[in-house]
Amino acid sequence: MNYSAGMEKPPKYVARIDNIYFINRVGTSLREATSNLTAEELPENIRLLLRRLKRMEDRLKSRKGE
Repeated sequence: MNYSAGMEKPPKYVARIDNIYFINRVGTSLREATSNLTAEELPENIRLLLRRLKRMEDRLKSRKGE
């Protein structure tokens, strides 16, 4: 069977940090859920996670821009 690039399924996971796989839109939901809190109010593990997700998104954007 011949598959074209247009027939490929979108990736089920968009980010992997350590052994955690993030399903599409989880990062967006996390940012929305924490948007009314200051960084100081968030637990350190959530701040770390948000920073890592931001770096991954920045890398993805820079790759697409090439």
